[in-house]
Amino acid sequence: MGVAPMPAPTRLDPSRSHIAPFGVAIRALREAKGWSQAELGKAIRISNTAISKFENGHALPVREVAEALDRALEADSTLFEIWDRLNDDPSAKWVVKYFGYESKAVEICQLASTLPALLQTDDYIRAILQLGMPYYGGDLDAKVAYRQRRRALLDRPDPPSLRAVIDQSALDRTVGDAKLMRGQLLYMLDRMTRTNVDLRLIPFAISGATRDFGLTQIMAFKGGRRIVYRAAPTKGGLYVTNATEVAQYSAVYEQLWRESLPPGESIALIRKALEEKYPCPPADLT
Repeated sequence: MGVAPMPAPTRLDPSRSHIAPFGVAIRALREAKGWSQAELGKAIRISNTAISKFENGHALPVREVAEALDRALEADSTLFEIWDRLNDDPSAKWVVKYFGYESKAVEICQLASTLPALLQTDDYIRAILQLGMPYYGGDLDAKVAYRQRRRALLDRPDPPSLRAVIDQSALDRTVGDAKLMRGQLLYMLDRMTRTNVDLRLIPFAISGATRDFGLTQIMAFKGGRRIVYRAAPTKGGLYVTNATEVAQYSAVYEQLWRESLPPGESIALIRKALEEKYPCPPADLT
């Protein structure tokens, strides 16, 4: 009786998962050493099943295991560097935590000097994230997909309400080209017609407040609980959960909300930016 041939290894599809590059790298390094998955698992004292999950893009190891894999495969830190970059992508625990909060919120109050992520077009999302790639790295397609997933929260049957206060200067920051910006502002104006979206501009006279706070988001949940999220250069940003501190943030936000331009005036400023900064090109007028 002949011996049944060994099954061919699962073909990796890097587009299937944003963590697939890590698995591709493990497999290439392992096969270069002539090791089986079992031999690699034995070298770092984990199961061959775990190695298989890593290689097939089904799981990403913890830091200690990633470091052990790098040493065992003599990758000279290149494997660990891939792992570290992927932890800036939507598989990272801080991203999962943030989306978990945002997806459960019944009201999202945002204060920022940039256009709200939940009101961005696909083109604007890709362009703005592309600008940050040299600084933060990661997988651009995965980041775009994550932001699209966040935006889709406003399209649910039971969407949260979004109250956004943004600096007027956000209209002056050109991302991409004039055509991209025109599409973005038109999209934002359309979203502002929804009953669950209220966007207001902070005029230049008091816009320093938004710069002092940076991106700050207050999320309210059923039952009345609120938490504050503040973006930071470190992974994950900062969360404020103490009720007294949250109340202080909420008081400042409500003050800025009262000082912001009402919907009609905010819409007028956006339309003015469309006409003066991002006008309809002649070809669109025919």
